[in-house]
Amino acid sequence: MVTNLPAEAKAKWIKVMDAKTPEEKIQALQEFLSTVPKHKGTENLVMWARRRMAELKEEVEKEKRRGKSGAGPKFFIEKDGAGQVLLLGDRESRCKLMNLLTEIDEEPKETPIPGITYYEDVRFQVINPPELIIESRSIASKILALTRNADLIVLTGRNIESVVKFLEDNGIFLGRPKGKVVIERVRAGKGIRIVKMGKLIGFSEKEIVNLLHEYNIVSGTVKLSGEVTIDDVEKALFGGVTYKPGLIVGEEKINDLPVAHINNVNQIKRLIFELLDIIRVYTKEPGEEVSKEPVILRKGATVLDLARTIHSQIAENFKYAKVQGRSVKYPQRVGLNHVLEDGDIVELRSKV
Repeated sequence: MVTNLPAEAKAKWIKVMDAKTPEEKIQALQEFLSTVPKHKGTENLVMWARRRMAELKEEVEKEKRRGKSGAGPKFFIEKDGAGQVLLLGDRESRCKLMNLLTEIDEEPKETPIPGITYYEDVRFQVINPPELIIESRSIASKILALTRNADLIVLTGRNIESVVKFLEDNGIFLGRPKGKVVIERVRAGKGIRIVKMGKLIGFSEKEIVNLLHEYNIVSGTVKLSGEVTIDDVEKALFGGVTYKPGLIVGEEKINDLPVAHINNVNQIKRLIFELLDIIRVYTKEPGEEVSKEPVILRKGATVLDLARTIHSQIAENFKYAKVQGRSVKYPQRVGLNHVLEDGDIVELRSKV
């Protein structure tokens, strides 16, 4: 195992995952750290937990100061559209790219500027933040929070190597790991469901279930893609290291990230769509036309994911689905576990 934690520490970690407020998370993290044994396997985990506590404490202090002095400028941006794209790099290049994508010609000062762009029928949110000043802990922590919240990072302009190093020093890596694990907990579910779109290296699906049970996770979905080890599954429980898809708009090449030219807007938008790992699914009512607006889902999404996205009762009363598109050879009936692909047309049928 990646950490070889005792049962008590695993139980404490569940409290961290369940904590709602920053204060609750700080308390839960303190209790968790008190049970973590000191050895080489836990060094990175302990470092991440302490750093996260420091961020949460700073967040609490800011809220207290804001409460005393009135509402301050809002830095956090709620997500909108099929994905949130964060621009990082020098100010001139970011503003030029922001204008090309969204037609917004405004320079961010104290707060980020959000905008909207489209790729075909998919709507994306683009964020242009204030200048990253690595030496300023306050500004740097805000940019890190934006980065962790974003779905895709676009680097543009000069000296982007320093930005990449800054992110990596804080546990954020651009690009794709060999394997990816997404764990979705469900409180009232029916066991652990595993969606496998890759290869398990040296372990079985039963071992995944056993590992999650050790952390008192008894219902939910585990989505696996690429080459996955059991360590990858456990790391996904902690989230200490974050991988974000990245795109370079410019001439430099870093970490095998895809590169687009700043004047090729169509290429940039297409790469954003591809790198976000999303698919478009079009629904259809019996006897009606296919919907013009797609339902946006993550790659690897199943009919069950689609049903839950539309309405929980559709999933509960599911009978079958009629699918036509890339995920089937010909229009056919499928069940809840059928994996959908971009452009599929789905007709959901219920028992009632």
